[in-house]
Amino acid sequence: MTAQATASADELSVTLQQRADYIPLEDLLNETASTGSLFSTITCELTNRALRTIVGPRGCGKTHMMRFAWLNCRDTASKPFAVFSSFQRYFRLEPLLSSNAGATQLFHSWVLARILISAHESAQAWMPPISVADKVFEEQEYPPDKLHALAARLERNQPLDDALNAFSDSLSIDRTKSVIDKLREAAERKYTVLLLDDAAMTLTPDYLVEFLDIVRSLKSATIAPKVSVYPGTTEASPRFHQGQDATAIPAWISIESTEYDAIMGDIASVRVKGLEAIPDEVTALLRFAAFGIPRAYLTMLEDYQRGGFRTAQQGVNRIIVEHLTARLAEFRTLGKKIPKLEILVAAGETFVGNVAKALKDYNVQLLARGEKGVAYGIRVDELVPLLERTLNLLIEAGLIYNDGDVKHGGNRIYRKYIPHTTLLLSNGTFTGHKGSLKENLDGIRNKSTKHPLRKSLDSVVGEHFVAGLNLALPKCANCSERRLSDNQRFCHNCAHQLVDASTFNLCLDTSITDVPGLTDWQRKQIKDNLPFFKTIRDYLAKQDPAAELLTVSGFGKSRTARIVDVLNSFVDDYLS
Repeated sequence: MTAQATASADELSVTLQQRADYIPLEDLLNETASTGSLFSTITCELTNRALRTIVGPRGCGKTHMMRFAWLNCRDTASKPFAVFSSFQRYFRLEPLLSSNAGATQLFHSWVLARILISAHESAQAWMPPISVADKVFEEQEYPPDKLHALAARLERNQPLDDALNAFSDSLSIDRTKSVIDKLREAAERKYTVLLLDDAAMTLTPDYLVEFLDIVRSLKSATIAPKVSVYPGTTEASPRFHQGQDATAIPAWISIESTEYDAIMGDIASVRVKGLEAIPDEVTALLRFAAFGIPRAYLTMLEDYQRGGFRTAQQGVNRIIVEHLTARLAEFRTLGKKIPKLEILVAAGETFVGNVAKALKDYNVQLLARGEKGVAYGIRVDELVPLLERTLNLLIEAGLIYNDGDVKHGGNRIYRKYIPHTTLLLSNGTFTGHKGSLKENLDGIRNKSTKHPLRKSLDSVVGEHFVAGLNLALPKCANCSERRLSDNQRFCHNCAHQLVDASTFNLCLDTSITDVPGLTDWQRKQIKDNLPFFKTIRDYLAKQDPAAELLTVSGFGKSRTARIVDVLNSFVDDYLS
């Protein structure tokens, strides 16, 4: 196993512990830092009567804040009734798009089933539990066991029998709203917030359009949907418009915010045991390197606690490099998951790397007068659609931060972009060389200069950069030649019939021994003892995969549960 693969495995292992999905609900209150205006703003937006989209990259805290909002609603009589529902497994329904003419209708039913399942779970977990919940579902002829059966079959791509087909067809927006309203009335709350997490659905535009239509239809005087999305690959529905149907609420804090250190510090203090044993210089530098992503900061702190380095300097340098490598690798996967974005993804990596280099040169003069500069300004009138899409993809991956617009010299308006701080730390932006912890911190603590770097785009990335931006067409599976048009049926190079690539199938074909997060011993045991358990496809095909794993000597219940978590997380992360 390579050093890079080992690093990825270690990172996934820690990330599983840091994801809000894996924190027991009742522990969430004790592991939530409520410092800062951002937290207050989002909590307020998640519990008001308006339709909102919560926007931010992975790890910025969208899921955590939604789950916290649910708890806050449950425990506060003046708050609304709340339903939290996750749609992270939406892509398991992707094969239906090419195999079933009614795929969109089945997806529609799956979404409503998931919302109704979550509504029933909310009713059971409410304080006190809503005693009439089962009666409410029976009145609408939506028994929870049937809802679970329908969702499970669709997620496993198993055919529906006549009874489940009829049940699927019976699921409707109006009856779903009726169930939610009756539960709300029983809970004696004035309205309901639907907290719809992992709803970006970036890899299946057809489903995303349908989902946003469902969200818009569910909105009423007594139901307020809240939807978490990504900034780069979430394409809006023709009938769902940001600013008109919903207001976007950013969930990512800038490193330039005066509250940054306090917010990130408080998050670490409630989530990291033994934090006080880590030197202040280390926590400060890793806090800056986390780039406003709480999950990244927590992961890096735990990496440091595991040790394995001679000095604090060596440990911090290694963690920063590994984190940057992982972020760039994750960004590149966007080009594989969504082939049409392949050219934009490659261009994005070039852009952020060149901007970091330009900022290093810019800081040479700034450091001499006790200042620093972390932002690059692009004139707003230069932000053509493909360039803006490229930048949004970088934002989604957490590699650049949109720090707003600034006016300079009459009518010139610049949009400020901050590249990932690990890029700036790695190239010595704040020291002019490979500096020590103290030298880097001294540079970071300098006052930020008033203006962003305003060097022309052509001089930073090359005069042909923007002209070269384009949406890529899928390649021929036989000869890898890129097709010439969207509706091309046969390859112009080898005449092979062209088929649409399925990201889902790429995931399913991944060897289990290649999944990060498993130990070398676990990989060997699975390979030696489960010969028909080779790929993720084999794993998902099993009705009870844990039972198969338990047959392996040395795989007890705890270890098996851990392996199942790792494999499920791999699938969910790959397809999210």
